[in-house]
Amino acid sequence: MNRPNRAISALLGALVLGVATFAGTVQAQTVGTVVKDIVDVAGKQVPLPPGDFTVLAVDNVPARIKKSGAESERLDLGPVRLVVLGQIKDGRMANVVQIAANLIQYHDGWGMTEDCTRSDLYAAVTQYKSGWDVSCLYLKPLAVTGDAEAPGGEALRQFAQGSSVDVSDFWLVAGLRIANRRDVVDVRYHVDPATLGAAATAAEAASWAPESIEQHPARLAIVKDLAAWAGLMAEPLDQGLNGRLAATSFPGMRNAAAVAPDDARRAAQIASLDKLRDAKAIDDAEYQRQKAIIAAGATAAAAGEWTYAQVAGWKAFTYRVVVTTINAGIDYIFIGRPFAAGVLVILQVVVNTTKFFFHEMMWQELLGIGPLQRDGPNIIEFGRIVTASSG
Repeated sequence: MNRPNRAISALLGALVLGVATFAGTVQAQTVGTVVKDIVDVAGKQVPLPPGDFTVLAVDNVPARIKKSGAESERLDLGPVRLVVLGQIKDGRMANVVQIAANLIQYHDGWGMTEDCTRSDLYAAVTQYKSGWDVSCLYLKPLAVTGDAEAPGGEALRQFAQGSSVDVSDFWLVAGLRIANRRDVVDVRYHVDPATLGAAATAAEAASWAPESIEQHPARLAIVKDLAAWAGLMAEPLDQGLNGRLAATSFPGMRNAAAVAPDDARRAAQIASLDKLRDAKAIDDAEYQRQKAIIAAGATAAAAGEWTYAQVAGWKAFTYRVVVTTINAGIDYIFIGRPFAAGVLVILQVVVNTTKFFFHEMMWQELLGIGPLQRDGPNIIEFGRIVTASSG
């Protein structure tokens, strides 16, 4: 066999092996499978609330892009894997988790979900956002009335009937979207409020609305717990997007607001250290050293030492003061009048900023070349995932 043929055979062999490996990964979850702690969807690791979950549905769905109020399918993004999980507690469907993850890597980003941009929810928080990289979460109520489909749709209905399980018509939803230029995972945790201590129905949806929730302290406490829990899940989900999730179990939703985020983060770091030590990747001396560093960080935070953001903010402020003072001094040396030197410094700041703006506009308007970084991500939704409005 000559070299070109050998090269082609090797390439085909690698592709076949890659497809076989990939297929084994994406088909790992089948309907009826019971999973807990972490579920793998299209090679992405997704954290789950404590307890056993049953796989209710596995499907491939299209991606839809929304622009100027209209939606259209993005066929170039390929199919998206959709997995629906359900958890039963005390004869009720306590949690329904809907997970969407891309099957094929895409080079130009996966965008964010519209719910992360809304202002009529309990909360919508964007941790970071660029033209391609996104990390956001949101919380909203979901009343299953009219056109609003229940989480899990027909798969949940059939499972509930076959298992004689009660299904609520009112849910609290914590959604998270993590995406980079190539991959995305979109998770929607649907929680029956009754499992957190306050039964609710669609008929009572008005009292759970974002504008009314503060009038009901017990319900507000549940929403705060769910918000805190979703915040704790953002970091492990980010790690799971790249298959690097270190923690093996995650806290429950009840009383999550009482858990300090820094304490949870340090616990996850120690859990990662435990795994490294157990795998013999680090020896006991290095384990103790790293654990001491984590403890020292906790002590420093408790002592009120400055954070990186505080240091960066103050350094930016003092830099501007120093530069402006030096420029004013130089102007004064040449002009000889303090007031004129001060006015000149102000003019320099205004004129330089204006010059930069029109220089950018020239590139855009005359040369047709815009910024290399997209201003913001597209709005992309996936298949039959519930996107019903709140209230």
